Amino acid sequence: MHLTTGTNSLNKKQANANLKRSRSMNMHNIPSKYFKPTIKINAHEYFSQERPFANVKINFQQQIIWCDKALLAAASPILCEQLLKLPPKDEYLTLNDIQLDEFLLLLEFIYPLFNPEINEQNISTLIKLSHRFQFVVLKQACQLYVMKYLNTIRYVFNKCQKSEAEGESFVNNHIDENTNENDSLKKHDLIEFDDGTCIDAYNIVLNLCRWLKVYFYENNFNISQSIVSILRQISIENLNRIMNMVAINDEIKVYAFKERAEYLENLHQMKHVA
Repeated sequence: MHLTTGTNSLNKKQANANLKRSRSMNMHNIPSKYFKPTIKINAHEYFSQERPFANVKINFQQQIIWCDKALLAAASPILCEQLLKLPPKDEYLTLNDIQLDEFLLLLEFIYPLFNPEINEQNISTLIKLSHRFQFVVLKQACQLYVMKYLNTIRYVFNKCQKSEAEGESFVNNHIDENTNENDSLKKHDLIEFDDGTCIDAYNIVLNLCRWLKVYFYENNFNISQSIVSILRQISIENLNRIMNMVAINDEIKVYAFKERAEYLENLHQMKHVA
């Protein structure tokens, strides 16, 4: 099967399928879901076996999976270009700079027979992959998920305004036995959500910084601004440490710290007016 012929013949079908799945992912539910099969399919087992229409093998550091060229090409212009560059007799595509499990997650959103969902555990990976491979439908679904998630964050502060019992529970879960209670609380930024849940902000800020790295250079101002509106409330020590961990460059740091400075200046002026 020639890639160019297969790609052209399936473009309309894939576009229609993508449209339906886009509508599904843009529903108000989080996590977003596609068509639900009656039996859950194991992606690793499915792609490890040769099947009809599986006409290209992809190599991930000596781990081989079988895929359909036309489906990959229709979903991703990046994959389409790589497949077109393969010599006629070479049915191996090598992707050594990505983990197999990550690519299998992407394939679940390309193949209609799976029942994928976007959730807190996979959103960062999906954002990265959807942008790397220019998978437009998944990019849009990730943007929707991120905006809804950001809208659930109510406050960022140092101590939750909760009942005494809940406060004791938080302290007990976050304080080392050799650490003074007050010192421990000072080290943590806390985030409260609309449902009243209050948790340590560390992992959330870690993900927000990862997302900002992607959306800043996509010129997606709305998402970038929404992310920074949360990051600017984080203590400078924690924010700088996490930004360094995820290798945020100086250009993004300047943007974030400038927004933070303006935010703090506005707070200062409001206190003096009051």
